[in-house]
Amino acid sequence: MGAAPSTTFNPVEDLPSLAGKVVIVTGSRGIGFATLQHFSRIGAKVYMAVRDETRAKEAMERLEKEGREPGFGEIIWHELDLKDPRSAKESAERFVARESRLDILVNNAGLIADLQKVQMNADGIGESMAINYLGPYIFTRTLLPLLESTASLTGADVGSDGHSRVKYLDYGSKEAWNHPFRWFLLPSLERYSMYLALHPALQVEILSEYSKLAVHLWTNDLARRLSEEQSKVMVLITHPGAILSDGAIRSLNSLPYPPFWIWSLGFVLHPQTRGAYTSVFAACMSRDNPNISHGAYIFPPNVAIVQAPAALDENRQRQLAEFTEEILRDIGL
Repeated sequence: MGAAPSTTFNPVEDLPSLAGKVVIVTGSRGIGFATLQHFSRIGAKVYMAVRDETRAKEAMERLEKEGREPGFGEIIWHELDLKDPRSAKESAERFVARESRLDILVNNAGLIADLQKVQMNADGIGESMAINYLGPYIFTRTLLPLLESTASLTGADVGSDGHSRVKYLDYGSKEAWNHPFRWFLLPSLERYSMYLALHPALQVEILSEYSKLAVHLWTNDLARRLSEEQSKVMVLITHPGAILSDGAIRSLNSLPYPPFWIWSLGFVLHPQTRGAYTSVFAACMSRDNPNISHGAYIFPPNVAIVQAPAALDENRQRQLAEFTEEILRDIGL
């Protein structure tokens, strides 16, 4: 069902205080919520970057209810719509105007798309690629100078072991980005690997894996370029493990007899608070860690593993980067 997070790692006890540090976490549900919680409990000033203010307030109320001690870090809503790259860029620019530093950026937010309801953004790009890849790309690109000027800690992108199963590897055109993936029976469903019956939701994974592979390609390319430039910014990819997250429970609620599935999978999946362990570990680990290098893929229980060959293909990375910049130029970014 997936890798198990560490049972001995405790962020409050094992990570340094982040008092005085500024963090952005995209997303407010599931593993994103747990990531926000861990950072606030070790004293960081954490920006919750999400589009919906109501959802942000609900998450903040829950964070207060469950407690931010012992670090009592600050949680602040920051508006971010990843579906529209213009909005994502404007969001990053507003942040730069507001803050003089950014120590950690965790690109956590993502979309598990339904092939029966594939939607396009205003630029004709499928929402899966727009939200999972293009939005985070322009958001990060705009924030990178601030990250470099701060450059005291690391950044993390949340990836997926599903990237290793992608067979369609063309990233050089909008048609490729919107490739019509076919119905797929009983996929492993990466984080949400619990669909055990025929159901429309079984169709989503190949599309989501395609966009997750794009994240791996981009992050590996960024890590290499930053290393060549001798930048102090460190970039890593993380996998949460097999987690019974809020999103997983929402998915299970669409199946017949949801309580049975939630109860059953509670025995084999892990609490979402532990799903954030790899992200907070990656963001806070010592640069001197001999086992984790720039661009590493951090897998539970906080160890580096080898990515799929497709993710390490520099020609594929270049193809994706060049077409991404072409799209952004075409829309004035």
